[in-house]
Amino acid sequence: MPTAHVTVASPVPTSFRAARVEGQFDIPHRTEQSLTFSADLTECEGQPWSVGAVVGASGRGKSTLARALWPREYRDVAYGWHADCLLDDFPEDLSTDDIVSALTAVGFSSPPAWLRPYRVLSTGQKHRADLARALVGEDQLVVVDEFTSVVDRTVAASLSAAVARHVRRAGHQFVAVTCHRDVLEWLEVDWYYDLDEGRTHWGRLHRPRVRLQVREGSRKAWSRFRGHHYLTGELHNAARVFLAYVQLGDAPAEHLVGFFSLLPVAGHRGWWRGHRTVVLPDYQGLGIGNAMIEATAEQLWKREKKRFRATTSARSLIAHRRRHPEMWRLTMAPKMKAAVGKTSTIKGLSSSVGRLTTTWVYVPEEMRRSASTSATSGERR
Repeated sequence: MPTAHVTVASPVPTSFRAARVEGQFDIPHRTEQSLTFSADLTECEGQPWSVGAVVGASGRGKSTLARALWPREYRDVAYGWHADCLLDDFPEDLSTDDIVSALTAVGFSSPPAWLRPYRVLSTGQKHRADLARALVGEDQLVVVDEFTSVVDRTVAASLSAAVARHVRRAGHQFVAVTCHRDVLEWLEVDWYYDLDEGRTHWGRLHRPRVRLQVREGSRKAWSRFRGHHYLTGELHNAARVFLAYVQLGDAPAEHLVGFFSLLPVAGHRGWWRGHRTVVLPDYQGLGIGNAMIEATAEQLWKREKKRFRATTSARSLIAHRRRHPEMWRLTMAPKMKAAVGKTSTIKGLSSSVGRLTTTWVYVPEEMRRSASTSATSGERR
Protein backbone atom coordinates (compact mmCIF):
# COMPACT_ATOMS: atom_id res chain seq x y z
CA MET A 1 0.00 0.00 0.00
CA PRO A 2 1.27 3.52 -0.76
CA THR A 3 2.29 6.43 1.44
CA ALA A 4 1.79 10.14 0.82
CA HIS A 5 3.10 13.41 2.22
CA VAL A 6 1.44 16.40 0.58
CA THR A 7 1.78 20.13 1.22
CA VAL A 8 -0.88 22.45 -0.15
CA ALA A 9 0.05 26.14 -0.34
CA SER A 10 -1.91 29.23 -1.39
CA PRO A 11 -1.11 32.98 -1.42
CA VAL A 12 -2.86 35.22 1.09
CA PRO A 13 -4.69 38.06 -0.67
CA THR A 14 -4.09 41.71 0.23
CA SER A 15 -7.69 42.78 -0.24
CA PHE A 16 -9.51 45.12 2.14
CA ARG A 17 -11.71 42.27 3.43
CA ALA A 18 -8.75 39.98 4.04
CA ALA A 19 -6.89 42.71 5.93
CA ARG A 20 -9.96 43.53 8.01
CA VAL A 21 -10.41 39.89 9.09
CA GLU A 22 -6.70 39.61 9.95
CA GLY A 23 -6.99 42.64 12.17
CA GLN A 24 -10.33 41.69 13.68
CA PHE A 25 -9.17 38.20 14.70
CA ASP A 26 -5.48 39.00 15.38
CA ILE A 27 -4.22 36.79 12.57
CA PRO A 28 -0.55 37.49 11.74
CA HIS A 29 -0.22 38.47 8.11
CA ARG A 30 1.62 36.00 5.91
CA THR A 31 2.18 36.07 2.19
CA GLU A 32 1.36 32.36 1.98
CA GLN A 33 -0.60 29.74 3.88
CA SER A 34 0.28 26.07 3.75
CA LEU A 35 -1.14 22.81 5.07
CA THR A 36 0.63 19.45 5.17
CA PHE A 37 -1.15 16.10 5.13
CA SER A 38 0.38 12.65 5.57
CA ALA A 39 -0.83 9.08 5.33
CA ASP A 40 1.12 5.85 5.75
CA LEU A 41 -0.64 2.68 4.65
CA THR A 42 2.40 0.39 4.61
CA GLU A 43 0.84 -1.70 7.39
CA CYS A 44 -1.47 -3.21 4.76
CA GLU A 45 1.40 -4.02 2.38
CA GLY A 46 1.05 -7.49 0.92
CA GLN A 47 -2.23 -8.21 2.70
CA PRO A 48 -5.19 -9.47 0.64
CA TRP A 49 -8.17 -7.10 0.76
CA SER A 50 -11.25 -6.05 -1.18
CA VAL A 51 -12.75 -2.99 0.54
CA GLY A 52 -10.96 -0.23 2.40
CA ALA A 53 -11.66 3.33 3.53
CA VAL A 54 -10.02 6.62 4.36
CA VAL A 55 -11.94 8.45 7.10
CA GLY A 56 -11.54 11.67 9.01
CA ALA A 57 -13.19 14.93 9.91
CA SER A 58 -13.69 17.70 7.38
CA GLY A 59 -10.44 19.53 6.60
CA ARG A 60 -8.18 16.60 7.44
CA GLY A 61 -7.00 16.26 3.83
CA LYS A 62 -8.93 13.15 2.80
CA SER A 63 -9.42 14.23 -0.81
CA THR A 64 -5.90 15.63 -1.16
CA LEU A 65 -4.34 12.43 0.14
CA ALA A 66 -6.62 10.16 -1.87
CA ARG A 67 -5.63 11.92 -5.09
CA ALA A 68 -1.96 11.57 -4.14
CA LEU A 69 -2.20 7.94 -3.04
CA TRP A 70 -4.24 6.73 -6.00
CA PRO A 71 -3.94 9.30 -8.82
CA ARG A 72 -5.24 7.01 -11.58
CA GLU A 73 -7.95 5.25 -9.58
CA TYR A 74 -9.37 8.34 -7.83
CA ARG A 75 -12.96 9.31 -8.66
CA ASP A 76 -14.78 12.34 -7.31
CA VAL A 77 -17.93 11.18 -9.20
CA ALA A 78 -18.46 14.67 -10.62
CA TYR A 79 -19.42 13.27 -14.00
CA GLY A 80 -21.06 15.24 -16.74
CA TRP A 81 -24.62 13.96 -17.15
CA HIS A 82 -26.23 15.54 -20.20
CA ALA A 83 -28.30 12.94 -22.04
CA ASP A 84 -32.08 12.77 -21.91
CA CYS A 85 -31.76 9.13 -20.78
CA LEU A 86 -29.48 8.04 -17.92
CA LEU A 87 -28.42 4.91 -19.82
CA ASP A 88 -27.07 7.02 -22.71
CA ASP A 89 -24.68 8.88 -20.42
CA PHE A 90 -22.60 5.76 -19.81
CA PRO A 91 -19.57 5.09 -22.06
CA GLU A 92 -20.52 4.00 -25.57
CA ASP A 93 -18.39 0.85 -25.46
CA LEU A 94 -20.52 -0.61 -22.64
CA SER A 95 -23.38 -2.94 -23.44
CA THR A 96 -26.83 -2.26 -22.06
CA ASP A 97 -26.51 -5.42 -19.95
CA ASP A 98 -23.26 -4.11 -18.41
CA ILE A 99 -24.95 -0.82 -17.50
CA VAL A 100 -28.01 -2.52 -16.05
CA SER A 101 -25.79 -4.84 -14.00
CA ALA A 102 -23.87 -1.87 -12.59
CA LEU A 103 -27.03 0.05 -11.68
CA THR A 104 -28.57 -3.02 -10.06
CA ALA A 105 -25.34 -3.76 -8.18
CA VAL A 106 -25.55 -0.42 -6.33
CA GLY A 107 -29.20 -0.94 -5.42
CA PHE A 108 -30.63 1.29 -8.15
CA SER A 109 -33.23 -1.20 -9.37
CA SER A 110 -35.78 1.03 -11.06
CA PRO A 111 -35.92 0.56 -14.86
CA PRO A 112 -38.34 3.50 -15.40
CA ALA A 113 -35.86 5.81 -13.63
CA TRP A 114 -33.06 4.60 -15.91
CA LEU A 115 -34.97 6.10 -18.83
CA ARG A 116 -35.05 9.57 -17.24
CA PRO A 117 -32.30 12.21 -17.40
CA TYR A 118 -29.93 12.42 -14.45
CA ARG A 119 -31.09 15.93 -13.56
CA VAL A 120 -34.61 14.82 -12.56
CA LEU A 121 -33.53 11.94 -10.30
CA SER A 122 -33.68 12.14 -6.52
CA THR A 123 -30.47 12.85 -4.62
CA GLY A 124 -30.21 9.21 -3.56
CA GLN A 125 -30.75 7.99 -7.12
CA LYS A 126 -28.12 10.39 -8.43
CA HIS A 127 -25.56 9.14 -5.93
CA ARG A 128 -26.28 5.53 -6.87
CA ALA A 129 -25.95 6.42 -10.56
CA ASP A 130 -22.62 8.16 -9.87
CA LEU A 131 -21.34 5.06 -8.09
CA ALA A 132 -22.55 2.74 -10.86
CA ARG A 133 -20.66 4.83 -13.40
CA ALA A 134 -17.52 4.75 -11.23
CA LEU A 135 -17.67 0.98 -10.76
CA VAL A 136 -18.55 -0.06 -14.28
CA GLY A 137 -15.64 -1.24 -16.40
CA GLU A 138 -12.56 -3.38 -15.89
CA ASP A 139 -10.60 -1.28 -13.36
CA GLN A 140 -9.33 -3.52 -10.58
CA LEU A 141 -9.30 -0.66 -8.06
CA VAL A 142 -11.70 2.27 -7.74
CA VAL A 143 -11.34 5.05 -5.14
CA VAL A 144 -14.50 7.13 -4.59
CA ASP A 145 -14.45 10.46 -2.78
CA GLU A 146 -17.36 11.89 -0.76
CA PHE A 147 -18.84 8.40 -0.44
CA THR A 148 -22.48 8.66 0.80
CA SER A 149 -21.97 12.31 1.77
CA VAL A 150 -25.15 13.51 0.04
CA VAL A 151 -27.60 10.82 1.17
CA ASP A 152 -29.35 10.06 4.44
CA ARG A 153 -27.92 7.34 6.64
CA THR A 154 -30.51 4.71 5.74
CA VAL A 155 -29.59 5.04 2.08
CA ALA A 156 -25.91 5.08 3.07
CA ALA A 157 -26.30 1.73 4.84
CA SER A 158 -28.08 -0.04 1.99
CA LEU A 159 -25.80 1.52 -0.62
CA SER A 160 -22.66 0.50 1.27
CA ALA A 161 -23.82 -3.09 1.61
CA ALA A 162 -24.67 -3.26 -2.11
CA VAL A 163 -21.33 -1.79 -3.23
CA ALA A 164 -19.32 -4.10 -0.97
CA ARG A 165 -21.18 -7.17 -2.19
CA HIS A 166 -20.67 -6.19 -5.84
CA VAL A 167 -16.95 -5.47 -5.41
CA ARG A 168 -16.25 -8.75 -3.64
CA ARG A 169 -18.19 -10.81 -6.17
CA ALA A 170 -16.33 -9.13 -9.03
CA GLY A 171 -12.98 -9.77 -7.35
CA HIS A 172 -12.11 -6.06 -7.49
CA GLN A 173 -11.00 -3.52 -4.88
CA PHE A 174 -12.77 -0.40 -3.62
CA VAL A 175 -11.72 2.45 -1.33
CA ALA A 176 -14.33 4.80 0.15
CA VAL A 177 -13.15 8.29 1.11
CA THR A 178 -15.62 9.70 3.60
CA CYS A 179 -16.21 11.58 6.83
CA HIS A 180 -19.03 9.19 7.76
CA ARG A 181 -17.81 6.39 9.99
CA ASP A 182 -21.18 4.62 10.05
CA VAL A 183 -20.50 3.16 6.58
CA LEU A 184 -17.42 1.24 7.71
CA GLU A 185 -19.39 -1.67 9.16
CA TRP A 186 -21.93 -1.69 6.31
CA LEU A 187 -19.04 -1.87 3.84
CA GLU A 188 -17.44 -4.57 6.00
CA VAL A 189 -14.09 -2.90 5.30
CA ASP A 190 -10.95 -5.01 5.46
CA TRP A 191 -9.00 -1.95 6.60
CA TYR A 192 -9.46 1.76 7.15
CA TYR A 193 -7.04 4.62 7.62
CA ASP A 194 -8.16 7.09 10.29
CA LEU A 195 -6.75 10.55 9.60
CA ASP A 196 -7.93 11.80 13.00
CA GLU A 197 -5.79 9.16 14.70
CA GLY A 198 -3.11 8.94 12.04
CA ARG A 199 -3.11 5.17 11.90
CA THR A 200 -4.42 2.16 10.01
CA HIS A 201 -6.96 -0.26 11.44
CA TRP A 202 -6.61 -3.71 9.92
CA GLY A 203 -9.16 -6.52 10.15
CA ARG A 204 -12.49 -6.98 8.45
CA LEU A 205 -15.48 -5.41 10.19
CA HIS A 206 -18.84 -7.14 10.31
CA ARG A 207 -22.06 -5.69 8.97
CA PRO A 208 -24.66 -4.64 11.55
CA ARG A 209 -27.55 -7.01 11.99
CA VAL A 210 -30.53 -6.68 9.66
CA ARG A 211 -33.64 -8.02 11.38
CA LEU A 212 -36.39 -8.93 8.92
CA GLN A 213 -39.95 -9.88 9.76
CA VAL A 214 -42.41 -10.98 7.07
CA ARG A 215 -46.10 -11.05 7.99
CA GLU A 216 -49.33 -11.42 6.06
CA GLY A 217 -50.92 -8.01 5.66
CA SER A 218 -53.59 -5.89 4.05
CA ARG A 219 -53.96 -4.91 0.42
CA LYS A 220 -54.26 -1.31 1.65
CA ALA A 221 -50.47 -1.21 1.99
CA TRP A 222 -50.18 -1.26 -1.81
CA SER A 223 -50.83 2.50 -1.93
CA ARG A 224 -47.41 3.04 -0.35
CA PHE A 225 -45.59 0.81 -2.84
CA ARG A 226 -47.47 1.06 -6.12
CA GLY A 227 -45.48 4.03 -7.43
CA HIS A 228 -42.24 2.07 -7.09
CA HIS A 229 -43.24 -1.00 -9.12
CA TYR A 230 -41.40 -1.01 -12.42
CA LEU A 231 -44.22 -2.53 -14.53
CA THR A 232 -47.55 -1.35 -13.21
CA GLY A 233 -49.34 0.25 -10.29
CA GLU A 234 -52.27 -2.16 -10.38
CA LEU A 235 -52.92 -4.96 -7.91
CA HIS A 236 -55.15 -7.92 -8.77
CA ASN A 237 -58.31 -8.36 -6.71
CA ALA A 238 -57.34 -11.95 -5.83
CA ALA A 239 -53.87 -11.00 -4.58
CA ARG A 240 -52.73 -12.22 -1.18
CA VAL A 241 -50.33 -9.78 0.52
CA PHE A 242 -47.21 -10.26 2.66
CA LEU A 243 -45.31 -7.31 4.12
CA ALA A 244 -41.65 -7.03 5.15
CA TYR A 245 -40.56 -5.04 8.20
CA VAL A 246 -36.90 -4.35 8.90
CA GLN A 247 -34.66 -3.04 11.70
CA LEU A 248 -31.16 -1.93 10.75
CA GLY A 249 -28.41 -2.20 13.33
CA ASP A 250 -29.44 -0.58 16.62
CA ALA A 251 -32.51 1.17 15.23
CA PRO A 252 -35.21 1.28 17.94
CA ALA A 253 -38.15 0.45 15.69
CA GLU A 254 -38.96 -1.62 12.64
CA HIS A 255 -40.03 -0.03 9.37
CA LEU A 256 -42.32 -1.29 6.62
CA VAL A 257 -40.02 -1.62 3.61
CA GLY A 258 -41.26 -4.46 1.39
CA PHE A 259 -44.43 -5.62 -0.34
CA PHE A 260 -44.96 -9.07 -1.86
CA SER A 261 -48.24 -10.35 -3.26
CA LEU A 262 -49.23 -13.80 -4.49
CA LEU A 263 -51.83 -15.27 -6.79
CA PRO A 264 -53.06 -18.86 -7.09
CA VAL A 265 -51.63 -20.80 -10.03
CA ALA A 266 -54.52 -21.54 -12.35
CA GLY A 267 -55.04 -25.26 -12.84
CA HIS A 268 -52.53 -26.24 -10.13
CA ARG A 269 -54.20 -26.61 -6.77
CA GLY A 270 -51.94 -25.96 -3.81
CA TRP A 271 -49.56 -23.71 -5.76
CA TRP A 272 -49.06 -19.95 -5.52
CA ARG A 273 -47.00 -17.62 -7.68
CA GLY A 274 -45.49 -14.18 -7.31
CA HIS A 275 -47.53 -11.19 -8.43
CA ARG A 276 -45.98 -7.90 -7.23
CA THR A 277 -42.60 -7.48 -5.52
CA VAL A 278 -41.47 -4.06 -4.30
CA VAL A 279 -38.76 -2.91 -1.87
CA LEU A 280 -38.72 0.82 -1.11
CA PRO A 281 -35.79 2.53 -2.89
CA ASP A 282 -34.00 3.59 0.31
CA TYR A 283 -33.66 -0.05 1.35
CA GLN A 284 -32.65 -1.59 -1.98
CA GLY A 285 -29.27 -3.29 -1.94
CA LEU A 286 -29.60 -5.15 1.36
CA GLY A 287 -31.01 -8.35 -0.15
CA ILE A 288 -34.45 -7.71 1.37
CA GLY A 289 -36.35 -8.65 -1.80
CA ASN A 290 -34.97 -12.18 -2.01
CA ALA A 291 -35.26 -12.72 1.75
CA MET A 292 -38.88 -11.50 1.71
CA ILE A 293 -39.85 -13.87 -1.11
CA GLU A 294 -38.16 -16.85 0.52
CA ALA A 295 -39.66 -16.13 3.94
CA THR A 296 -43.13 -15.95 2.37
CA ALA A 297 -42.65 -19.19 0.46
CA GLU A 298 -41.43 -20.89 3.64
CA GLN A 299 -44.48 -19.70 5.58
CA LEU A 300 -46.80 -21.03 2.88
CA TRP A 301 -45.31 -24.49 3.23
CA LYS A 302 -45.01 -24.62 7.02
CA ARG A 303 -48.51 -23.33 7.73
CA GLU A 304 -50.55 -24.56 4.77
CA LYS A 305 -48.41 -27.09 2.85
CA LYS A 306 -48.68 -24.85 -0.21
CA ARG A 307 -45.88 -24.57 -2.75
CA PHE A 308 -44.48 -21.47 -4.47
CA ARG A 309 -43.29 -20.90 -8.03
CA ALA A 310 -42.14 -17.73 -9.75
CA THR A 311 -41.63 -16.52 -13.30
CA THR A 312 -39.31 -13.54 -13.54
CA SER A 313 -37.18 -11.50 -15.89
CA ALA A 314 -35.43 -9.57 -13.09
CA ARG A 315 -31.68 -10.09 -13.43
CA SER A 316 -31.00 -9.73 -9.70
CA LEU A 317 -33.58 -12.40 -8.79
CA ILE A 318 -32.28 -14.77 -11.46
CA ALA A 319 -28.66 -14.31 -10.34
CA HIS A 320 -29.60 -14.98 -6.69
CA ARG A 321 -31.50 -18.15 -7.54
CA ARG A 322 -28.66 -19.47 -9.64
CA ARG A 323 -26.36 -19.04 -6.64
CA HIS A 324 -28.73 -21.09 -4.46
CA PRO A 325 -29.65 -24.23 -6.43
CA GLU A 326 -30.49 -26.10 -3.22
CA MET A 327 -33.28 -23.56 -2.54
CA TRP A 328 -34.48 -22.81 -6.07
CA ARG A 329 -35.09 -25.31 -8.85
CA LEU A 330 -35.12 -23.96 -12.40
CA THR A 331 -38.11 -25.37 -14.29
CA MET A 332 -37.98 -23.14 -17.38
CA ALA A 333 -34.70 -21.88 -18.80
CA PRO A 334 -34.53 -18.29 -20.11
CA LYS A 335 -37.15 -18.00 -22.82
CA MET A 336 -38.78 -15.22 -24.80
CA LYS A 337 -42.50 -15.77 -24.48
CA ALA A 338 -44.42 -15.76 -27.75
CA ALA A 339 -47.47 -13.59 -28.35
CA VAL A 340 -49.81 -16.60 -28.46
CA GLY A 341 -51.58 -17.76 -25.30
CA LYS A 342 -51.91 -15.96 -21.99
CA THR A 343 -49.99 -15.66 -18.78
CA SER A 344 -52.97 -17.10 -16.94
CA THR A 345 -56.62 -17.89 -17.43
CA ILE A 346 -57.48 -15.51 -14.60
CA LYS A 347 -59.02 -12.41 -16.12
CA GLY A 348 -57.03 -9.20 -15.88
CA LEU A 349 -53.54 -10.59 -15.32
CA SER A 350 -50.70 -8.84 -17.14
CA SER A 351 -48.76 -10.80 -19.75
CA SER A 352 -45.03 -11.52 -19.84
CA VAL A 353 -45.02 -11.49 -23.65
CA GLY A 354 -41.89 -9.88 -25.10
CA ARG A 355 -39.71 -10.36 -22.02
CA LEU A 356 -36.98 -12.96 -21.48
CA THR A 357 -38.25 -14.93 -18.49
CA THR A 358 -37.30 -17.90 -16.31
CA THR A 359 -39.48 -20.02 -14.04
CA TRP A 360 -38.37 -21.30 -10.64
CA VAL A 361 -39.83 -23.50 -7.90
CA TYR A 362 -38.95 -22.84 -4.26
CA VAL A 363 -37.76 -25.88 -2.28
CA PRO A 364 -38.88 -25.60 1.39
CA GLU A 365 -36.34 -26.17 4.14
CA GLU A 366 -38.11 -29.37 5.22
CA MET A 367 -37.69 -30.85 1.74
CA ARG A 368 -34.05 -29.77 1.58
CA ARG A 369 -33.33 -31.50 4.90
CA SER A 370 -35.14 -34.63 3.76
CA ALA A 371 -33.19 -34.73 0.51
CA SER A 372 -29.92 -34.22 2.38
CA THR A 373 -30.75 -37.01 4.85
CA SER A 374 -31.68 -39.39 2.00
CA ALA A 375 -28.46 -38.61 0.16
CA THR A 376 -26.38 -39.21 3.30
CA SER A 377 -28.16 -42.52 3.95
CA GLY A 378 -27.55 -43.58 0.36
CA GLU A 379 -23.85 -42.85 0.69
CA ARG A 380 -23.63 -44.98 3.86
CA ARG A 381 -25.31 -47.89 2.17
